[in-house]
Amino acid sequence: MRYLPANSKRRLRGFTMLELLIVIAIIAILIALLLPAVQQARENARRVQCQNNLVQLGVALQHYNQTFSVLPPGCVNDVGPVLADGQGYRIGWIAQILPFIGQDGLWHQINFIDPARSFMSSEEKASLDEAIELWNQLESGEITKEQAVEMQNGMNPNQNRAIGSGYDITQGKPKPRDLAGRITSTTLSLDLLQCPSSSQVNSAISCYAGVHNSVEQPIDVDGDGLLYLNSSESLESVPDGASNTLLLGEHGSGPFGSVWIFGDRGTLRNMGDAEGFGFLRIMNYDPATGEMDDTRNMTEAERADYKLTQQMRVGTFGSAHTLHVHFLLADGSVRGIRKTMSQDVLQKLASRKDGQLVSASEF
Repeated sequence: MRYLPANSKRRLRGFTMLELLIVIAIIAILIALLLPAVQQARENARRVQCQNNLVQLGVALQHYNQTFSVLPPGCVNDVGPVLADGQGYRIGWIAQILPFIGQDGLWHQINFIDPARSFMSSEEKASLDEAIELWNQLESGEITKEQAVEMQNGMNPNQNRAIGSGYDITQGKPKPRDLAGRITSTTLSLDLLQCPSSSQVNSAISCYAGVHNSVEQPIDVDGDGLLYLNSSESLESVPDGASNTLLLGEHGSGPFGSVWIFGDRGTLRNMGDAEGFGFLRIMNYDPATGEMDDTRNMTEAERADYKLTQQMRVGTFGSAHTLHVHFLLADGSVRGIRKTMSQDVLQKLASRKDGQLVSASEF
């Protein structure tokens, strides 16, 4: 057996500092090269999911059209225009197609007589009814304010809770509250309405909206899109043709509307917008007044006109995707339209009846 001599000149050596820095630099370069590819792959997956959401909504709208021979109204309300003040009936197109996307249970929980009462528990409904009854007695003079407060602080003997609990009848007629909170509970989430690329993921709002009008105007009965106030358009008789008319699209920018069961600027959008297509509108928010502009130097009349203008504004489409905004056409196909697309072409596609046909090569 041979042994290495103790004084052998063979010795082990590690990396020098320079070699270590070179290795680290190479690894950093590889990561920098791979990271965009990974992010792009993830965005492609999110984009495909977003397109699939629109496809499913399109299938539901087609089934609704086959059943009733018309598309659902974009919004149902007795008067227009529909403002962003939360007033009125305003039931929207999404609530009406729930049975056609396998959401019968969710559809049955919507109160189609008073939508603001949707998703309320029996205890919540009882408390609201009790509070309204006390308020009616107070308004009619049957009881005094002190008696009303005393009665509201009393206990309901049948349910072991305060009468009209949670509602202050001295501040006006009690109204249902926190509908968004009830919708965002885990049992009521509707993932189909959420674009996975959007930073505004919230199950109470929809990332997809119906095409109301080709130019910016309040939501009313004269929209030239396929979904507008009290609309009754049919997919079989689109004047400009189903393959040349947009039906739904993504919207990911302000101004935001209310929850998805309503037909306001949260679920209906215009194509024309002076701020540009696909970009977030930068608003001048004044923290002193809570308004989008400084209204402190306005007269009361000017301030009222300003608030009305803000409530009537609908807004345009947009998305969190890098290059495209996805749209569903009336024929059921989904297209990614470039954010740099000509506004003129977009308005032609949004209108169902302008007679201006757009070739496939244009978009």
